[in-house]
Amino acid sequence: MDLRPADRDELAGMLRAATAEGRVLDIRGSGLHARRGHPFTADDVLHATGLTRVVDYVPEDMTITVEGGVTVGEVLRLAGERGQGWPQAPSQPAATVGGVLAAAAGGRRRLRFGPIRDSLLEVVVATGDGRIVKGGGRTVKSVTGYDLPRLLTGSLGTLGVIVQATLRLWPLPMAERWFTTRGDADEMLDLAQGVLADLHRPTAVVAGPTSLHVCLTGVPDDVVAPAGMVDAFEPGGPGAGTVGSPAGTVEASVPPAALPALARQLVADGFDYEAWMGTGICRARVSAPEDVQAVRGMATAHHGHAQVIDGDDAMRTDPFGPLPAGADIMQRIRASFDPAGILCPGRFAAADPVPA
Repeated sequence: MDLRPADRDELAGMLRAATAEGRVLDIRGSGLHARRGHPFTADDVLHATGLTRVVDYVPEDMTITVEGGVTVGEVLRLAGERGQGWPQAPSQPAATVGGVLAAAAGGRRRLRFGPIRDSLLEVVVATGDGRIVKGGGRTVKSVTGYDLPRLLTGSLGTLGVIVQATLRLWPLPMAERWFTTRGDADEMLDLAQGVLADLHRPTAVVAGPTSLHVCLTGVPDDVVAPAGMVDAFEPGGPGAGTVGSPAGTVEASVPPAALPALARQLVADGFDYEAWMGTGICRARVSAPEDVQAVRGMATAHHGHAQVIDGDDAMRTDPFGPLPAGADIMQRIRASFDPAGILCPGRFAAADPVPA
């Protein structure tokens, strides 16, 4: 059954009923990140897309508070009208704010603006048993207690439903342009490292097997093409919004200095990839379960890890790799947010409560 609450109170009531009846729920926003984590079977799907209220927008404080079902495109539209933006957002206008935060699905501008969790100031979440809990604060000075916003970011709906979020906004730059060039992988990686060394705080440096894309922001006189590159003429960056493939995508995270070596190994083994230079993140396209293990093996060899961020059920039999340290702590946290274990059980297998 599809559950579509119109507000947080109705949503909380549905969670309380599901807990009382022991019904398993899958939590959805726009569904763009539904193919993450271990596959599991749900009795009902709870859609948070009905929570579309803009609660508060204070341009003077550069903060906006919205319900979890508001789309990224709507936040960018409202902020843009006042000369502001949400630079950590992904290039997916239809994605919901709650879904983006739950999946920790930040965009390519991470190199300059940081991960998306840094933009979340305050979060309101409905727990598995229907409690409404708030963490963080709309101003840094008012923040006390545990860092609930960071805990919820990337939790994939296993701790609760994000019903409201306060986001930190940034002034739109006077100028932003993407530049591009093409060549073989070694040429692109060498040029990328030159850009990182020579330019002051580039916004994004994205290398692929046959191309390099660089985003610069600032005053117009400073936003000029690096040597050997030309205008990309594509707002949002070349191929924006096309990360992923019908088959699947694995995201590897390694120390930034190890990223060129990982990229060279990927191209040598025939993988297409998108390396976010300077951040240590590389997204590799995969087409079979054994590809997942191959990419993970390369990341591990470079002291990193890898997870499936998009893939069919066969690719997600082991989406996260080895269990992290502190699995028992994760289980206790999950049990405190979702005592009956009704929220996406199995998606984070390591965090599921241990059966009595």
